[in-house]
Amino acid sequence: MSLKLVALLALALLLTCLALLNFSLGFLLGVTLVPPAAAVRPGGNRLPLAVLLVLTTPGVTLFLAVLLERELLEAPAGLGEAWQRYLGALGQGLLQEHLHGAHLSPLLALGAYPCWLLLWNVLFWK
Repeated sequence: MSLKLVALLALALLLTCLALLNFSLGFLLGVTLVPPAAAVRPGGNRLPLAVLLVLTTPGVTLFLAVLLERELLEAPAGLGEAWQRYLGALGQGLLQEHLHGAHLSPLLALGAYPCWLLLWNVLFWK
């Protein structure tokens, strides 16, 4: 349980810092990452929680957001078009980081993925 505490504290620190830089992004990540982080526990039935953790990674969340955006525009995208838009969004983030020095995406990845990996360790702890 202390590993879960460390993961939740790291996630809280990440979301607090992110909310100071970009509140909407911090809010959306908080909505998607906090419920699975609170639900993860060692032991018990691991498969539903593992699926939930996979579905709440920032990459999968971005892909689902692309699908939802096209659905809300009433122009549903197929998986191929959604994949192209997803890669375009990733490319735009890398371009902004490279050209304009917007370091939010790499810092987010450096903070979110270790929290996510800590939660995986909590889930599969023996």
